[in-house]
Amino acid sequence: MRHIILIAAACVLGATSVAFAAGEIYRWKDANGVWHYADQPQPGAELISGTRRPPPAPPASAPTPAAQDNAGAPSPLPAVSSQVAQEVRAEAASAKAEQCKKAEASYQQSVQARRMYRTDDKGNRVFLNDAELDAARLQARSARDLACGP
Repeated sequence: MRHIILIAAACVLGATSVAFAAGEIYRWKDANGVWHYADQPQPGAELISGTRRPPPAPPASAPTPAAQDNAGAPSPLPAVSSQVAQEVRAEAASAKAEQCKKAEASYQQSVQARRMYRTDDKGNRVFLNDAELDAARLQARSARDLACGP
């Protein structure tokens, strides 16, 4: 009985050592900059240890090259008519003009104000000193430049 257990243990140890010796480890970085390690290849992964094997074939539902943009990434947007595209551009331009108008008004108000305040964590008004006023005005101008252009 002991011999059977010893033989089974030797077989298990032998099989696992061969599996670890022939194992492949792949490394890749995700969109958040976090490194991941796995024994299965992923798109964009590099082989860290083991022997290189060919990458897996893409699935049958992979996009065709015609459905990709110039950068090689699949196009996430469906084809639209030129009229719809023109309407979207007009709405975006209108929204940008409105944002610019609000940012300009905020900047002019900050320049013309003699005193400005902020609200502290208890809900009390705390008036800004000269350095804080300058910083608030610069921030308002930056917001205006971002919304309207310099």
